[in-house]
Amino acid sequence: MKGEGNTEGQTTSSTAQSLYKSIILEHSSKPHHFFALESYDASATKNNMLCGDEVTIYCRFRGERLEEVSFTGTGCAIMKASASLMTEAVREQTREGVLRMVAQMTDFVNGEDSALAANSPLRALAGVRGFPSRIKCALLPFQALHSALIEVPRS
Repeated sequence: MKGEGNTEGQTTSSTAQSLYKSIILEHSSKPHHFFALESYDASATKNNMLCGDEVTIYCRFRGERLEEVSFTGTGCAIMKASASLMTEAVREQTREGVLRMVAQMTDFVNGEDSALAANSPLRALAGVRGFPSRIKCALLPFQALHSALIEVPRS
């Protein structure tokens, strides 16, 4: 009948949005790996001049694997949640795998839904897509990680 929408699809979308919001709130209020590593192989700091966000990423490698990653910084909930989710996602990945993930995340927040696996926790950042200034907040930690990875010499 005209006027009747797909309420099941709307409910699923609403449920996903609620889940994503709760993940963002959890990671922004209690960010994971929010400290400076005492011993690290590379670090990089990035700033968002538009809003004042700043993040520093610290990386320690074991061969080509990212053994440990952490961050410090100040900024909005999106930036902190993004950095927290990112540090969880990239630990123990190879350098190439992390660089691939940075590219996938950039594509994902810019609208390419298939860029991330359906079960990726990073999908919680999908809500920034409609807000160009928030896309920059979500990508800032990934840009810093990319810079840190480029900085460190290969083993």
